[in-house]
Amino acid sequence: MNGICLVKAHSKDAELVHRLQREAFMPLYERYRDDNTSPALETIERITWKIDNSDFYIIKADGEPVGGVRVRDDSVDGSEIRNISPVFLIPSYQDKGIGTEVMSKVFALYPDTDRWELSTIGQETRDCHFYEKLGFVRTGSQKVIKDGMDIIGYEKVM
Repeated sequence: MNGICLVKAHSKDAELVHRLQREAFMPLYERYRDDNTSPALETIERITWKIDNSDFYIIKADGEPVGGVRVRDDSVDGSEIRNISPVFLIPSYQDKGIGTEVMSKVFALYPDTDRWELSTIGQETRDCHFYEKLGFVRTGSQKVIKDGMDIIGYEKVM
């Protein structure tokens, strides 16, 4: 797969981002049934708010929208800290190396970042392995969402 690019999303893109996010996260929703936290259930209004209040990018592969990534500035006390939440690809584009390329592009967009943070479902070992392969380490933070589903924190110090 070549031609991976990130295109800054705008409010007018909220419907597209909503569709992609729903498709990408629906398998996890069906597995965990996390009605209060699943990105698959976020409203268009919530996604519009995220687009308007952070840097949200549409992931395109060969010109086709296939996912998204949101970068939030959480800088404090002179430290450049950024949070990635969410990052997603629709299922038909997963396991093709796109995620690794996307993360590399995100890091390149913010060269002044001192530390990256993100969270993921601890039971999703494939996702945990992906982030660890990129140099993220577990922070020790853990939030129980429901029986059999925990959200764990990761960070990558640059």
